[in-house]
Amino acid sequence: MRSNSIAWLCAALPAVVVAASCPILLGSGKEEARPPVRESVHQDKRALKRKGRRCISPWIIYKDAHSIDLLKSQADIVASVSVCGNATPEFIAECRKLDIETYKLVGGKPTAFDTESHRQATIGQYLRLCREVGYDGIDLDFEGLDRTYREQYSAFLRDTSHELHRVGKKLSKCVSYLMSTRRTTTKTHMADFYDPKVVGETCDMVRVMCYDMYSLSGEGIGPVSAQPWAKDAMKYWLQYVPGERLIMGLPAYSGDFEMALDGKRTRAYGAPAPVVPPGTAVKRVWLPYEQINTYKYVDRKGCLHLFFASDAAGTRAHLETADRLGIFGVGFWHCRAVTPQMWKVVRDWHGRAPTVERAHWWLVYP
Repeated sequence: MRSNSIAWLCAALPAVVVAASCPILLGSGKEEARPPVRESVHQDKRALKRKGRRCISPWIIYKDAHSIDLLKSQADIVASVSVCGNATPEFIAECRKLDIETYKLVGGKPTAFDTESHRQATIGQYLRLCREVGYDGIDLDFEGLDRTYREQYSAFLRDTSHELHRVGKKLSKCVSYLMSTRRTTTKTHMADFYDPKVVGETCDMVRVMCYDMYSLSGEGIGPVSAQPWAKDAMKYWLQYVPGERLIMGLPAYSGDFEMALDGKRTRAYGAPAPVVPPGTAVKRVWLPYEQINTYKYVDRKGCLHLFFASDAAGTRAHLETADRLGIFGVGFWHCRAVTPQMWKVVRDWHGRAPTVERAHWWLVYP
């Protein structure tokens, strides 16, 4: 269903159709059975003692040796990172000195796992990466595959988990929430290629990507993320994975939509508000249901823009969700784009003791 506040923002634009491509599900009012709680696996015992029970685990895009500087200022709270790019053994060693676990972010096509021989070859590559570069584990990010590969992918998860654990390494997986919210009449949504039960059984860490609620490639216009939608996402995954093994993945980028029939859509990384020429009138509106800031402005061509912000205020709302649901881990896509104000609210949250006793009523009532 579409919120009234988004509809109000677009009411003055009759020529533009705003499609509700990501409906928000309401809770069923019934308490779901939760998987057994295991000891936190986000970090080793040394880091757990020094950094506390909460886990900050962002994705980081590795560029060069200076990438470690992104982590040094936050090393007292960051427990692990998922590394996008070809990091060097020296970078991994520097992370280890900071008590930061490292996971190699990997993806691929069905040919990586569709047969037994392909699975073993792919897993062998993962083991070599961990052995030669020094990663503590692998972070799987296979996306957009057909449901017909579900059985093969489940076997891939089980085999990868077994082989990594055999050599003392860990398995993390990036997951979507869309698999639980949208189906079409012609085919099942792409995220259905993985079985959430198998994910929960095999993975040490599960990263729920609570962003791209309205993506650049989609038909709708709306927030990158919104508190009610992200809350539903985490409640869904709590059915399969205990809160100690979940990472609530948050956006560090905003969405800028040009309000025209074929208007441009832009991801604004590290921009909590639109960057416009001096003298440009900008109107900010807080959406109380979605718990986000939005902005309206007119560009130099005379076209109206709607800017859906990912900022400190929206991050604070997501952290409150994590707090109430008993989820101890959060992260950002991606580390380079997190603003100082967003880091501050994360630090404030990290410094508070987890309040798991508050989680029960939020699981029952939406």
